[in-house]
Amino acid sequence: MGDSNRKPVVVCGGPEEKFVKYGVRWPDGWEIRYVHRTYEEASLKDADYLFVDSMDVITGEIMDMAPRLKVIHTEGVSFDRVDVDAADERGILVCNNRAVNKVSVAEHCIALALAGVKKITLLDDKIKNDGYVAANEIFQELGVREVAGMKIGMIGMGAIGREVLKRWQGWDCDLYYYDPIRMPEEAEKEYGVTYLELNELFRMADIVTVHVPVVPSTVGIVGWDQIKLMKKNSVLVNVSRGAMVVDEAVIWALENDRIGCAALDTVEPEPMPDDHPYLRMSDHARRRL
Repeated sequence: MGDSNRKPVVVCGGPEEKFVKYGVRWPDGWEIRYVHRTYEEASLKDADYLFVDSMDVITGEIMDMAPRLKVIHTEGVSFDRVDVDAADERGILVCNNRAVNKVSVAEHCIALALAGVKKITLLDDKIKNDGYVAANEIFQELGVREVAGMKIGMIGMGAIGREVLKRWQGWDCDLYYYDPIRMPEEAEKEYGVTYLELNELFRMADIVTVHVPVVPSTVGIVGWDQIKLMKKNSVLVNVSRGAMVVDEAVIWALENDRIGCAALDTVEPEPMPDDHPYLRMSDHARRRL
């Protein structure tokens, strides 16, 4: 009888302030614990539900600290930081927030692409730190192009990819995409987008944006072969996961002026360590990141 009257225990991997900020309301009587990424047996041993930040890595060892655990819910849109196989072995359901941020990510993707084409962050930094003349020299050297008339290539046409596609409409661009599962021909006509194989997309596009989930077939999808196919002044935007991109290939391209700019919303691993390769690039390459 005691167990039937027991109220659920929810452990949240984040500060209470975050949940208050977004107006989260818990059912009356539930016990809520906020651990902010510190997963220890003392707080997990009687947990029924585990709500984790999208950055948190949840292993089988952590699950074993919570023998009553029924559900792990990550606030992110993928499962790559939760050991789903370990959860399955223990009979624990794993949930995510699929597509919950699709509009926000799509807007951010367009912003990064425009910043890369227009050299916004580079010129802003230059004029603030070195003055107008120095900024104008960079402007004259690198130039700033119009997006109109460009070829936009999108990798992944799921919920986020389609939101990005919709936002490019009206910019007078040629729109292309690659996805392992091609859209129906009617949908391609509706969206005004043309399917290309992956390498052909990299060869043709002025801007390449990445919107695929983390699965074995997508890890490293932007690799050496693809980077070497890109136009010399093209822009690469990754708003997916850092594992989609082979860092060494991107750094090589930036150091050797083989692409125009890389706008990376995410890296691998996260949080970025102090000795990450992107932080050890030359000043010349940093100007294009």
